[in-house]
Amino acid sequence: MDEVIRSKFHFQEHTGILTKEMTQPTEDIILERNAELRKNPGALRDLGEGSEGGSWGRQIASIPEVMFEAALRNGFALNDPDSNIAGMEMHRYLQTEEGLKCLVQ
Repeated sequence: MDEVIRSKFHFQEHTGILTKEMTQPTEDIILERNAELRKNPGALRDLGEGSEGGSWGRQIASIPEVMFEAALRNGFALNDPDSNIAGMEMHRYLQTEEGLKCLVQ
């Protein structure tokens, strides 16, 4: 596996339309790992757990790049410059059927 993201271009001569298909060879590996992590909730520690000031973050999802790009195309503003909007959009995406596959907890 020598590529992270593969792109294929398809040109339909009769319509003059060029389309791009992106694939990620590691997508299934990422989603399978997410499923395994969901089975064992203690596998991922809270970042900063037990330190002064307490918890300061934790991983809740791992999203393959092709799924992230598809979410953007489907209207989720995951990369909005306003972090509050991006956060709300991430929460909304993670509640979808596709987003649920990305959860690690």
